Amino acid sequence: MEKRIALGLILVVWVLLDPWIEKNLGMWVEKDSPRWWAILGSEPIEKWTHARYQPLRKIRFVLIGVMFSEHFEWMCVIITSALIMIFKLPYLRLRYAARKRIDQVRYQFPIYLRQLQVLLQNNTVVKTIELSLDYVPELMRNDILELHRNLLLDPMELKHYLDCMKHYDLPEVTRAMKWLFRYQSIGYQDAYRQFNRMINSTSKWLRQSRLESKDNQVHFYQWMGLLPLFGVTLVFITAMMSVALSLFERG
Repeated sequence: MEKRIALGLILVVWVLLDPWIEKNLGMWVEKDSPRWWAILGSEPIEKWTHARYQPLRKIRFVLIGVMFSEHFEWMCVIITSALIMIFKLPYLRLRYAARKRIDQVRYQFPIYLRQLQVLLQNNTVVKTIELSLDYVPELMRNDILELHRNLLLDPMELKHYLDCMKHYDLPEVTRAMKWLFRYQSIGYQDAYRQFNRMINSTSKWLRQSRLESKDNQVHFYQWMGLLPLFGVTLVFITAMMSVALSLFERG
């Protein structure tokens, strides 16, 4: 009885603390959520965090029915696990989608960089980026547009280059942006050597990205190939259990 009363008190206190909890939801948000949200989100992260809490406010009242359940302890464990999972699920989906976007950028950026290298032979960095806007992949378009706007204001500012797509946290992108800055600032004497270094590095990166993409596809089909085996095993186990039960019934 004491446990049921304690659960009721916890539920009442939880309801009363709703305003405070909603103001301080950042305390329970995962530390890497801002990074994933910066990659995918177009709205403030506070709105996403607030939306995560709303289902908990509705489902928690199931605890009232648990207080009168015959299996009180088990129901408390099940409902508590469900509440935790409901709160964690949006974060897991966000992280999965963001990592998928990072993989896409890792694959598409070296292809885009190759287009820049062709245009750089006859244009400045700023003009090259402007001409490349028609070819930039959609998932990188906003970042490249912002880079172009910043470079029009000050093409010699290193921060503009380093800030481009920094939320993806890809060393290859950072290195490429440093090369573009050097190409813009070192002058024509060393430009050709720098250009060749960029081509060599991009070739290695592009080859590695293609190999990783093929490996991911192979792993996916390997797991898909195990599904028929799992189905056959399940059917075999079911058949054996059926035979065993029939033997026990005859005995």
